[in-house]
Amino acid sequence: MNSRPANAPTLVTPPSLVTPPSLVDPPASSTEPRYYNDPTFVSRVASNTNVPYQSTGFESAQQIADRFRRLGESADPPISDVANNNAEYVEQWIELAELHADLSGRVSDANAKLSRTTSDLNDITAKLNHYGLTPTIGMLLRSRREQLDQWQVDGSSNLFASQELSRSRAKQLEIEMLRHDGSDPVAQARELLDAAGINEDVTQYSAINSQLQSLLRERHQWLASLRQGYQDYQQKLGELDSTTTAAAALVQRYRSLIDRHITWIRSGNPLGVSDLRRLGQGMSTLFDSSRSAAFGYSIERKWASSPVEAIGLIASIVLISLLRWRAKAAITGVGERKLMKDATPDMRKVVASLLTVLVAVAFPGILFLIGRWLRSGYVSESTLNASSGFYAAALVALMVELPRQLLRGSGFVDKHINVDLPRRERASTYLKVIGLGLVLAAYVVTLIGQMDHGAWQDSTARFGFILALALVTWTMHLSLLPVGGFLEPLIAKFGGSVIHRIRFVIYFAGIGFPLAMIVLSSLGYSFTSHELIQKAIFTISSLLIAATLWPAAKILSSRAWGMLTGAAPAEPKRDAYGEVPGSAESSVSGVLGEHFLELKHHLAFLCQCALVFGVIVGIGWMWIDVFPTVRMGNPVVWNVQDTVMVSSVDASGQTITSSVVETKPVTVVHLLLAAVTLFVAFQLAKLLPALFDALVLQRVSFDEAMEHFSLVLGRFLLFGVGCFIACKWIGIRWATIQWLAVGLTIGLGFGLQDMVRNLFGGLIVLFEKPARLGDFISVGNVRGRVAAQRLRTTVLSDDDGREVIIPNQNFVGSEVVNWRGAGRLSVIPLEVAVSRDVRPADLCRTLTELVIEQDDVLLTPTPQATLVCVGKRSQRIEVRAWIEEGQNAESYRDSLLRVVRRYLSEQNLLAKTQPTQPPMLDQFDALTAEPGRGRSRRNRVA
Repeated sequence: MNSRPANAPTLVTPPSLVTPPSLVDPPASSTEPRYYNDPTFVSRVASNTNVPYQSTGFESAQQIADRFRRLGESADPPISDVANNNAEYVEQWIELAELHADLSGRVSDANAKLSRTTSDLNDITAKLNHYGLTPTIGMLLRSRREQLDQWQVDGSSNLFASQELSRSRAKQLEIEMLRHDGSDPVAQARELLDAAGINEDVTQYSAINSQLQSLLRERHQWLASLRQGYQDYQQKLGELDSTTTAAAALVQRYRSLIDRHITWIRSGNPLGVSDLRRLGQGMSTLFDSSRSAAFGYSIERKWASSPVEAIGLIASIVLISLLRWRAKAAITGVGERKLMKDATPDMRKVVASLLTVLVAVAFPGILFLIGRWLRSGYVSESTLNASSGFYAAALVALMVELPRQLLRGSGFVDKHINVDLPRRERASTYLKVIGLGLVLAAYVVTLIGQMDHGAWQDSTARFGFILALALVTWTMHLSLLPVGGFLEPLIAKFGGSVIHRIRFVIYFAGIGFPLAMIVLSSLGYSFTSHELIQKAIFTISSLLIAATLWPAAKILSSRAWGMLTGAAPAEPKRDAYGEVPGSAESSVSGVLGEHFLELKHHLAFLCQCALVFGVIVGIGWMWIDVFPTVRMGNPVVWNVQDTVMVSSVDASGQTITSSVVETKPVTVVHLLLAAVTLFVAFQLAKLLPALFDALVLQRVSFDEAMEHFSLVLGRFLLFGVGCFIACKWIGIRWATIQWLAVGLTIGLGFGLQDMVRNLFGGLIVLFEKPARLGDFISVGNVRGRVAAQRLRTTVLSDDDGREVIIPNQNFVGSEVVNWRGAGRLSVIPLEVAVSRDVRPADLCRTLTELVIEQDDVLLTPTPQATLVCVGKRSQRIEVRAWIEEGQNAESYRDSLLRVVRRYLSEQNLLAKTQPTQPPMLDQFDALTAEPGRGRSRRNRVA
């Protein structure tokens, strides 16, 4: 008889199998409070019927967990291990159930808050539309703004959906990776017994095995409930995340509406003597240790809630600081010509302007990143206040850093702008000291104004604000003084005579703006003055950045134009000191250079119009919210109804698609945008031939038909796209004009049949090319030289100087005889062998332009250059030109051949071995010969 081994487990009567409750079970009737010390949890469980977890389910699960614990304490391994693990899984389910119940309450609160915010926004909008901006509505908007800030603080104190989702997924993954999950209790019980060293010879082996299988079966059910519970929990997290996202978007709309309408609402009482008595209280509150402790606690919570973002912020600050340090060193090196020694002055100016802007925005960018980090994620009242202070400091730092970096030693103005500023170094030092004080003042004043809305807000904050603006006024006085001001030389050089004459107006505007803000703040309009100063800083900083980058934009655009058109600048000539005295001239000259110059001026004009329009739109967009009544100058002309398809999901999970009619207003601004769009489309379509010639035909050799077809198609597409966008602006849809288009199409089909035939005949003429420009042809009974080929007609000029316009359909239905000049011209053929280092298309284009510039060569027919053959070391090009009859063709060919060979030799393109020149044809054969062939023929096209 086998004895019981020492490590054999003690047999304990197994508990009855209890099926674990599901996370979606209906709520029990009992509302007895159980777990967690959170009083809000108990009240939500007792009052909210949507919470599916009541205390009865928790008590039952806790009893099962306690039973597993008692079994684990009294039994031996492996039964104790399995029982203790089962107890942990049951307790994990209890924790998950409590979290799910709490999350359900959060979702309900979020939905209720979203509903209230939507209703409140609609109510405020209706009141504004009906009553306008009254003082009562203004005060209501101010209270709503403070409430929105408080909602952000309250909402960020909870668990974040993203963090909780990642944690629940990690827990779910642990359950999925569990080896002994009870799915096969027989096999897994045997594995556990074998691992414990218990075999079938042990006494009560069957009872131990049975108890293990029972425990594993219970584990399997609890794990299945946990899996389903985590799925339900993650689904609930998704609902919370979607509701929070919708609420954030709605709050942003609400906040923009409030900021647009409360600008001119008085935010406090006028400044009085009583405010002086509250200065001490305000300063003591600023240095209150409890506020510092609250801020430190909030920073710890932010770091604990999202350490990755905090580490990313520190890394970004370090990276920006290193880039700023390197950029400052590079500016000095470029200015002192230690770097880019061989570069042109234009390229040094480009690099210096870019580096100056980079250095100027680095420090404000660091402050902005800190403020953004304090306002995102977990926030509290102290972090929101500090974030507003950092934002204000970033704005002031941007305003100070831009001129300071422009005026620094060996900087942009010192080395790259041809203007003498006698007090430049003194001004740079002044901006460095005063700028630091203004940045600190902006942070402190904003922090004081945001900290507390009590009795001392309009004393300490306003006095600091007034002192800072007084310093700004003195700085503007020193800079813009009409006589002896620091910026007077810059205004005289770059402002022009008109701006220099009205510099007194600029001076009074410069010092008048901060003084006006001081008056507004003293009268109780602190919020108004803050908003105006913020927009003024944005405007001035944007203009300073644009002015700094403008020379670089011109230089880079000029170089880009040269690269696109092949008109690259020539190699710069250096003086005895190795310097480049000026920008290099373009290597393109003659007719092509004039053509490119004219096209460049047209494009520059369009770009300048676009820049002016963009500046006007940008400044208007920035300042229109300050004057909300300006929007009344944009009346609605008509309304357009659009049918929008909306998809929704019903209770059964099926997607239902329905149509909703939306009404969209068309205002005067939409009409102006449509007109601007049509103007741009028309100008681009007008410039398309020149652009096509400069950007495409200089690189790709198209025949005449393909070139004409590409231009016609491109113009049609450009103007068509412009018309389509303009119709979208003014609300014209295809559904509105489709029947009109069908009617016009039918009418055109019957009434304009001949025009359609001529259009298709023109395409056939352009592609088949029965005649080229300058050819003498016969079309029916009409004879003449081809003067022009259009899409619908062809123009012939006869011997009497008359022009005959022939519809292109005659080329399809009539007999056409091509005489190639009709005996009035002489062809000059010549061949040259050139190097294979250059593309044949470039050589042909270059030789054609060279021949065109020669005297006595006719422009119609156009000289032609054709690739004849390609050898191992060279390629042969045939050039044909036409001259008037009566000149010595042989002598002219010899002179033209010398010109071509001399040009190719100067370009190192002429091959050593030259071919024999083709024979000169007689008069009639020369006029009827095909380019590239030595025999004559007569074309007849039916």
